[in-house]
Formats: sequence, structure tokens, C-alpha cells
Amino acid sequence: MSPENAMANAECQHFESADSSCGLPYTKEPSVYVVLLNWNGWRDTLHCIGSLYATEYTNWHAIVVDNGSSDDSVERIREAFPQVEIIKNGKNLGFATGNNVGIRSALERGADYVLVLNNDTTVLPDSVREFVGFAEKHPDAAMIGPKILGRDLELEWPVRRKLDLLTLLSTFTPLRRVIARLSFLRKVFYYNEGQPSTVEFLPGSALFFPARTFEKAGLFDESTFLDFEDLIMAEKVRSVGSSAYFLPQARIWHKGSASASKLGAERYIENAKSEEYFLSTYVRLSPAGRSMVRLVRFLTYGARSLRHRSYREHFNEFVDALLSHNSVKVRKLS
Repeated sequence: MSPENAMANAECQHFESADSSCGLPYTKEPSVYVVLLNWNGWRDTLHCIGSLYATEYTNWHAIVVDNGSSDDSVERIREAFPQVEIIKNGKNLGFATGNNVGIRSALERGADYVLVLNNDTTVLPDSVREFVGFAEKHPDAAMIGPKILGRDLELEWPVRRKLDLLTLLSTFTPLRRVIARLSFLRKVFYYNEGQPSTVEFLPGSALFFPARTFEKAGLFDESTFLDFEDLIMAEKVRSVGSSAYFLPQARIWHKGSASASKLGAERYIENAKSEEYFLSTYVRLSPAGRSMVRLVRFLTYGARSLRHRSYREHFNEFVDALLSHNSVKVRKLS
């Protein structure tokens, strides 16, 4: 028996109850459904599920959405954790649409809260309890993000400043690495203090939602395939009079863009499409501002093209995406 399978069986015995499928014992705690999107990343997914079993909170349920994996992910996950629900998508639907499949399933099952997790994360034992405790006391909190631990910390700090051209260039381009190293500037754009606070934007690797958020603001906007889903959701939350909160007492370790890193040049192309959609639909920049953003994206991609052949091969496709005013995703990766 594999170590993962042995751990799953032990947990089934620990949580044995009236639910023969290894559900959790009867509890008055609000129910938390954890949605994990898997794409050819079963090792990370197994590790993430294992960390959930070490959590101090008991009334949680995992839903794995397999986004058209071409490897044996479904079989591996099912073997290690037979009690975990797995939903198979026939193809890679992208981040927003793929996660919405799991969110709808959670809502149909009566979830009080939904935690949308990247599959390459590790949940610290007290994090779910911290999420629920905070949300129960703050009904205006429609979207809550934890403190993200990991290698690229500056990539996952909450943004505190309202999005305009200066904020966009300082926090969503390579300039952010400079800003992150200058404390007096870092505090202007990012919030990374020790107390909970409302923020403008949260990193998308771990997002905690009360179920009522989806009733009021809707699910993830499915017009993007990859990237900007977290920014769009924050704008949707604010549009219905609610707030996004950073909760540093909840902590998640993030390995870092495990699935997206496999895409190479295609990642940048999808990012450009999503950014064009976000800026044309949710945040209006002046024509000059849009041109400045496109120039920075062009120079960044061009620099990578000098070093990587795959970027050169997709150069025309990137330029088309950068100049496109199409507000829907054009192509889905296989």
C-alpha cells in the first residue's frame, strides 16, 4: 500500500461516522468545501490534500476538478484518496471555468464557504479555522486571502492601492521586483502587515469565499483562460458593495505556478489576452495608459524571445493577442 493510501485509510478510520464514504463527523461548524484544480499535477495535488487532513478544522470536504489531464492524475488521486470527490473535465477549461465546475458542485452540496486552492499549495493546520472565524465576524468580507509563504513572496503580496496606470506598472510588471526591495515604495503599493485589512487585490493561489459571495457577485468570469481571475473577482466583489480582505493569520505555502510554468510562451500569450479583457471590461485606462502597458508587455516578451526559441516561434501570436480588442478567450490549451 502506498504511503498516500495508508494515510487516507487512517484518516477514514479517524473520521469514521454515519457517512460511509469517509465523510467528516457531525459538527455544528460551518461547512467548508475546498476546490482543487488539477492539470497533470497529481503529485502536488496529493500533497495538498494531505495537508488538509492535518488541519485543525474538521468540517471540510475536498473536490478535485481534473482539467483534462493527459497523465494518470485521476487514477493516482483516486487510489490515494478514494473518499475525495473527483470531477473530470473532458479538456483543459482554464482556471476560471475549471474552478467554477468545482464551485457549483460545492454550492449544490450546501457549502457555507468555498476555499479555492492552487493544487501546489500546502495548508497550514490552523488556516481554515482562521478563515472561518474571521468570516463569521465580518459579514462584509466577500473574498479573503491568506498570507502566502514561498519562494517568490513579492509576487503574492496583496495590493493595497487602487488600480491605475502607476499601480499596474508597479505591481504587475517586472518593475515590481524593484518596488519590492524598496521598503518606502513597497508600503505604498502592497499591504503585508500583521493585522487583517481590506485590500484592492489578492493573489489567486488561495481564495476563501462565503457562499453568499457567489449569489451576489457571481462566479469567476469565464472570459479568461489564465490569469487576472483574482483581479476580476475583486472588482466584481466591490461592485456589489462588499470587500476583499487580507488575513495574515491564515497561512498557505505556495510552491509556485506549477501548472502554468509548463506553458512557456503560451502562458504569456494567455496573460496578454486576459489583461486586455480585464482592462477593457473592469478597469478603464486612458488610451495612453493602455499603450504604455502594451509597450512594457512587448519589451518583456521580446527580451525572452532573445533567449528562448519557443518565444520566437510564438511571437506573431503574442503580438496579435497584445493588439486584440477581443474580450473573450480565443483558444484553449490542450
